[in-house]
Amino acid sequence: MTMRKKVYIVILVALALQTPAIAQQVPITSQYLTNGLVINPAYAGTREALSINLSYRKQWANITGAPQFQTLSLHTPINEKEKVSLGLMADYLTYGVTKDVGIYAYYAYSVRLGRGKLSMGLKGGLDLSNTNYNRLQFPDGNPADPLLTGDMKYTLPNMGVGFYYYTDRYFAGLSVPSLLTYKRDATDEFSVTPDYKLFMTCLTAGTLLQFADVFKVKPSVLVRYAIHKPIEVDLNANLIFADLLWVGGSYRMAEKAVVALVDLQITPQLKLGYSYDYQLGHLNNYTSGTHEVSLRYEFQYEVTATSPRYF
Repeated sequence: MTMRKKVYIVILVALALQTPAIAQQVPITSQYLTNGLVINPAYAGTREALSINLSYRKQWANITGAPQFQTLSLHTPINEKEKVSLGLMADYLTYGVTKDVGIYAYYAYSVRLGRGKLSMGLKGGLDLSNTNYNRLQFPDGNPADPLLTGDMKYTLPNMGVGFYYYTDRYFAGLSVPSLLTYKRDATDEFSVTPDYKLFMTCLTAGTLLQFADVFKVKPSVLVRYAIHKPIEVDLNANLIFADLLWVGGSYRMAEKAVVALVDLQITPQLKLGYSYDYQLGHLNNYTSGTHEVSLRYEFQYEVTATSPRYF
C-alpha cells in the first residue's frame, strides 16, 4: 500500500469514526479576523453596521475526504445607541463521510468602558450531523469493515458565550464557542452533556500600529485551549496600505502551517479576502495547501467611510 493511500485511509476513517464524547468545535479558519463571529458571539454588532460575511475553506487540497467549511453570517446593532446587537450564522462542514450543519442566533450587549466598548455575547442553536458509513471507500478497492454500515446522525442544541473589548487601537476577546458536548450510548443515540474538560476556550488580542497616514501594521494572536488537547497558537500580522490593501501572514504552531493573506477593501462597504495555508509538516508531501476566500459587505456607508474599522 502506498503512503498516499495510507494517508487517504487514515483521514477518511479517523474523521468518520466518532468517540463516545464529542465536543462540537469550530473548525480552524484563516479568515477569522475578517469575521470574528466564527469564534466569538460577542463580536456581533461590533462592526457598527449591518455586516454580511460569506466564506469558503478547502483544507488540504488534493486529499480526498479532507474538510471543507462554508459559512454565511450576518449581524447588526438594532438601535441608535448600538447597545443591543443580533446576528445569525449558518455553517456547513464536510469531512470524510460526515456532513455537519450548524444554525445559530446571536445576542450581544455592549457598554462603554474606558476608551472603548465591552461586548458580552451569547449564541444558541442547533448542530446537525450525519455520518454515512455506507459511503466509505478505500483506494485499493477493498470493502469497508462490515461493522461500518448504515449511518449515524443527530440534531442537538448547543450554545456559546464570549466577551470582546475593543477601541480604535486594540482589541481582546475571550470565548467558549461551544458549551455543550454530546455523548453517544451503546445504541448510537446521542444526548447532550456538559463536560468542561472538552471546552475549547479562545483568546484573541491585537493592536494597530500606525507609522504613517498610508501605512499601518496590525499584529494579533489567537490562543485555543482545551484541557484534553495541547495549546494551539496562531501568530498574525497584517500590513495595511492606504486602508485599501491588507497583506499579511500567520504561523499556526500546532498545525505547523504558515498562512499568507491578502485582503482588498474594494469599496468602503465591500471587502474581499483570500488566504493560503502551506503545510510545513509531513502533509506537505500530499497536499497543495489550503485555500480560503471570504467576502464581507456592510450596509451603512457612513460608518465605514468616515471611520474605518480595523477589528
